[in-house]
Amino acid sequence: MKKQFEEFSKGKFNLFIFSGDKLIFKSKKEGISGLIFFIKKYGRRFKNLVIFDTKVGNAVALLCAYLKVKKIYGLVGSRSAVKTLKKFKIKYFFKKTITRILNKKGTDICPMEKLSSDKTPEEFCSRF
Repeated sequence: MKKQFEEFSKGKFNLFIFSGDKLIFKSKKEGISGLIFFIKKYGRRFKNLVIFDTKVGNAVALLCAYLKVKKIYGLVGSRSAVKTLKKFKIKYFFKKTITRILNKKGTDICPMEKLSSDKTPEEFCSRF
């Protein structure tokens, strides 16, 4: 999957979702909206999910836990995402780990990071 991740990192998509080795979903939507769309459309119907995402914060990590993702690759991942992924025993690879995911202006913590704080995967998912 590392080769596919390198290709993803050079492309125009923000999200790839694989079931096993088969690409089943891709999105150019920003933030968590592509992953939320996938959950609303397919629920937990797929197994052995592997996700490629541009930014992985706690919000994405909780959604991955909800989907029972096997592994996630991120261009950037936050420390809170690492903590959540470890808690739910999800393997991960980040090109770069940062302290936190910020809002688009870079002036504060991302609103989804705030919303996901101290939530279970089910609690966070139920907000959408």
